Amino acid sequence: MTEARTLKVKTTLARQMAQPGGRTVAEVERRANERLERHRDDVMTTVAGTVTELELVCMAAAPGSEPDVYRLASSLLDTAGFFDTGPLYDAGYSLCEIADRMQASGAWSWPSVQVHVRAMRLILTGGCKADAATEALLTGLRSVAALSRQAT
Repeated sequence: MTEARTLKVKTTLARQMAQPGGRTVAEVERRANERLERHRDDVMTTVAGTVTELELVCMAAAPGSEPDVYRLASSLLDTAGFFDTGPLYDAGYSLCEIADRMQASGAWSWPSVQVHVRAMRLILTGGCKADAATEALLTGLRSVAALSRQAT
């Protein structure tokens, strides 16, 4: 019977990783954030367009358009989540939460959705800054979300 031998193969990548030098994690993160920041204006334009779409869905309030609310709100979160949009992200998350609850229960409330969308427009217009006004808006949205939880 022959004895098994173990061979260690050193790949090119392993050799390169073993060499000193390269970039630190902090430097890589900084460079990634700089590159991401270059897209902020385009992303915020997309976010504003999504809020406009939500406003149009709310104005129509057509039966059967309820799933569009969750789809658009979650799309907004997916896009805005790459940047510090603070209160806008919180308002979008709250809208997703109530839309999901209302859709599941069948007890849809367009005024609850409209309040969220109007708050999102105000926050977006204000530059997504966390201040006393946006905190007051978010407190109101939390109240609306609490009422929607009680209704389901």
